[in-house]
Amino acid sequence: MLDKIVMHIPVDMSLVDVREDGKYCVFGMDLFDMGIRVESRSCYKDDDGVVQNHVLNHPYSKLPTSFTEMAFKFFHEGTFVPYVELKCSPAKILQGHNVYGTDWIEQGALEMLGYLAETQPVLYGLLAISETEVKHLDVTYSARLQDENQVRKALEFLRNLSTQYIGKSEKQVIHKNTVYFGAERSKRFARKVYGKHCEFMDQLADLKELAKKNDKNAQRVVAVMSDPELQEYAKGLLRFETGVKAFALRELNIPTNLFQLIRYQRENPYFLRNLWVKANRELFKALEGQTMKATDHETIFKEICNKLQKVRENDVVTAGRSDKIFQFYQFLENKGHAEAKNKFEHQYFKYISDLVQCGFTEEYIRNLASRPEINLDHFTAYTIVFNRFKKVSKGGTVSLTEARNTFEFYKAIESEGYDAVRGRYSKAQFILLVNKLMSCGYSKLTLQNLHVQTKNNIILFVKHIEVNFESQLPTNFIEPVSTFNQRGLRIVA
Repeated sequence: MLDKIVMHIPVDMSLVDVREDGKYCVFGMDLFDMGIRVESRSCYKDDDGVVQNHVLNHPYSKLPTSFTEMAFKFFHEGTFVPYVELKCSPAKILQGHNVYGTDWIEQGALEMLGYLAETQPVLYGLLAISETEVKHLDVTYSARLQDENQVRKALEFLRNLSTQYIGKSEKQVIHKNTVYFGAERSKRFARKVYGKHCEFMDQLADLKELAKKNDKNAQRVVAVMSDPELQEYAKGLLRFETGVKAFALRELNIPTNLFQLIRYQRENPYFLRNLWVKANRELFKALEGQTMKATDHETIFKEICNKLQKVRENDVVTAGRSDKIFQFYQFLENKGHAEAKNKFEHQYFKYISDLVQCGFTEEYIRNLASRPEINLDHFTAYTIVFNRFKKVSKGGTVSLTEARNTFEFYKAIESEGYDAVRGRYSKAQFILLVNKLMSCGYSKLTLQNLHVQTKNNIILFVKHIEVNFESQLPTNFIEPVSTFNQRGLRIVA
C-alpha cells in the first residue's frame, strides 16, 4: 500500500528572480496577497511607533480534503527555487483510513493537486505543475498475526534485535508501538515496524476529540473509522513500513517527476512492491534463524494478578509527602533560607510552593528563622501540613503488591532455576512463594522445569511472520478514484 506521498511543486521559472545575495525569490510577489497564513521571524517598532515585520515565511499549514487534512507549506525564498510542499497519506484523503489501500500513485496525487488548486487558486497559478517532484513515498505491507498479543510479542522481539545487517534506531525507546531500524537521516530508505490496530485506535480517539469541537473533517473520518468491520480487520496486523526517498529512486533510474513516475508505474505496476522487498531484504535476512518466545511475561503477570490482587477494605492514610515537607519546614526554621537552598537545591522552590499551598504567608516563611518567637508550635504546623498533603487510599481500591512480588519470584526461577533461587530464600519464605504460584495454576513440576522450558519455549520468527502480498486487501476492496477525476477537472494545463 502507498501510505504517504511528499511532493515539491516549483514556482514557474518565468516568475523567479535571483536577489543580490544569490537567493531565489518570486519576482514582485507579496506573501500577504497569496491568501495563506504568514508569520514573521523579526518584528519591531520603527521610529514612528509602527510595527514592522521582516523575514516573513509561511508556516506548515493544513488544507482540507474530503477526509483527513493535507500538510502544506510554501517555501517562497531561499537557496532553492521557490516551491510548495504537499504531504499526506493518499489512502486517508481518498477513503478516510489507511488500514489498507492501493499501491497506485496516480489517484492520490490527483487528489492532492486538486485540493491545492481548489483551496489556494492564487498560489496554484504561480506553480509549474508539470515539474512536480516526488521526494518521498511510504510503502507498507502487513503480516497478519493471530491477535494483538502476538503483535506486541513480535514488536518486543524486534525491539531487542540488532545484527550486523540492520542497526537499531534510538527512537524505539520513545515509541512503544513502533520499532525503527537504520539511521534516522538515511538518504535512501527509512524503515519501521508497528502494530496497526494500536495506532488506528489511538488516532480514532484523537479524532473523536476534534469531532466534538465541530471539526467537520474529523467528523467525516470518525464516521469511516468507527466501522466495526474495519476495526476488526486492523487487529493482528504487524505493519512493515518503508520510506523510499528520491535519492533511492534516482539511483535505480526511476523518474522522480510525478507525471513521469505515474507513467513508469503503468508500465511497471509492481515497482513499489519491488522497492519494498529490496529495502527490507537485509532485515528479513537478519531474521533468518532468529527465534521468539511463544509465551510472554505480560500474559503471565495478568494471570498472577487475576489470582493475587487484593482489595483494601478500609481507607489507608499515608503521610510520606507531608513528612518531607515538614522536615523542610524544620530545617528552614533552624538553618535559614541560604543553607536550605544549598541542601535542597532545585527542591527548595518546590517546598516553598508547598508551604504556600498549606496557607503559610510568604512573609511568615521568609521570617521562619529570623523571628522564631512568632512561629507556630510544631504540632500545629505539622497538622496544617498533614491535612493539606496527606494521601488517602480509599477502601475498595486494588493492590497489586503481592502479585508483583510473586511475579518477580517467577522470573527469578525462570532465569536462574528452581534450586538456585531456593538457596537465596529462607525455607519458609520459599515455600510461601511457591504455594502462591501453585495457587495461580503453576504446578510444582512446572516450576522445577521452568528454567529448561524457557530455553525451548521459542518459535522461528520468519515462520511466525509472513507478509503475503496476495492478502493485503479485503475481498470487497474497490480501487479509490479521485473526486477531481470524477468531476473531470484538469489539474495540469
